[in-house]
Amino acid sequence: MIPPDPVHHLPADNFPASRPARRIVRMPGSRIWAWVLLAAVMITGLAATYRIFVVSSQGQLVDHAALSSAEVRLKSLHAAFVGLLADLPIVVAAIAAAGFLVLTLWRRRWAASLIVALTFAAANFTTQMLKFLLDRPELANGVPYYTGNSLPSGHVTFATATFAAVFLLVAPRWRSVVGLVGMIFSATVGVATFLDGWHRPADIVAAYLIVGLWTLIGGFIIYRISADYNVISARSRAKHASLSEILLWLLAIFGIGGAVAIVLLTGGQGALPTHFEQVTPSLRWFSFGAMLIVGAASLVCALLTSFFRWEAGREAAADHRQVPR
Repeated sequence: MIPPDPVHHLPADNFPASRPARRIVRMPGSRIWAWVLLAAVMITGLAATYRIFVVSSQGQLVDHAALSSAEVRLKSLHAAFVGLLADLPIVVAAIAAAGFLVLTLWRRRWAASLIVALTFAAANFTTQMLKFLLDRPELANGVPYYTGNSLPSGHVTFATATFAAVFLLVAPRWRSVVGLVGMIFSATVGVATFLDGWHRPADIVAAYLIVGLWTLIGGFIIYRISADYNVISARSRAKHASLSEILLWLLAIFGIGGAVAIVLLTGGQGALPTHFEQVTPSLRWFSFGAMLIVGAASLVCALLTSFFRWEAGREAAADHRQVPR
C-alpha cells in the first residue's frame, strides 16, 4: 500500500502565508511644484553662468584668466599624464555606460532604461544646440576671441550624463552613493578638461547644469512610469540623509565657498582686472577655476541626491498586530 503524500494532509494554517501587498502612503514624484521649482533653479543657474562669464566683460576676463593659468600648469606636466587627461572623459563615460548596461539587463527596467537613454541624448543635444545658438560677444577687453562660443562643454556633458543614467536606474538606497561617485568622476573630468585647455570653467559649470536639468526631467517621468522601484520602505535608512549625501553638500560648500573666498581675499570685485593685459597666469586664477568646477559638480549632485530622496515614494509601516481568528 502506497502511503499518502504528507503534503496533502497538512492543516490549512501550515501553508506559507501570502505576502501582504505594499501600502503606499505617498507615490513617487507627487509634489509637481517642487520639480518645476528645481528645474527653474537649474535654468536660472545656466542663464546666470552665461550672463556673468560670457556676456559681461569682467566675467570673460576672470574665466579666461583661469584658462590661461591652467595652460601654464599643463606645460609643466609629463606628456604621459597629459595624454591620460585627454582620454579621461572617454574612460569615465565607458565605466558609467557599462554600469548602465549591467543595471538594464540585470534589473530589466526596460521602460526606465528607455527614458534614461532619451534623457542622455537630450542632454547632449541641448549642449550642442546651445553651443551653436549662444553668442559670445567680442568685447574690448583683450580676451582672445578664438572661434566664438564654447559654452557648454560637450566632453563634460557626455561624461556626466552617463553617470546620471546610472543614478536614475538604481534603487533609492543606492542613489546617494552613485551621486557621490558620479560627482567625483564628473569633477575629475571637468578639471581635466579645464587643465587640458579645452574649456573655460564656465563651459564646464554650464554642462553640469544641463545634465542636472535633464536628470530632473527624466527622473520625473521615471517616477511616474516605474514607481515600483522608487518607493522607500518604512524601515529603510534611505529615507534619511546618508554620509554620501552629507559629503556632497560639504564639498559643494567647500568648492563654491573656496572660489568666492579666493576673489574676496585678493581684493574683491574692485581688484579684478579690467583688461587682459593686466592678467598674469597664476595659481590664484587656476585655483579659482578648479574650485568653481568642483563646487558646481558637488552642488548639482547634492541637489539631485537630496531631491530624489525627498521625492521618492513612501511605504506605510508594517502592521504587526495579530489578526483574530
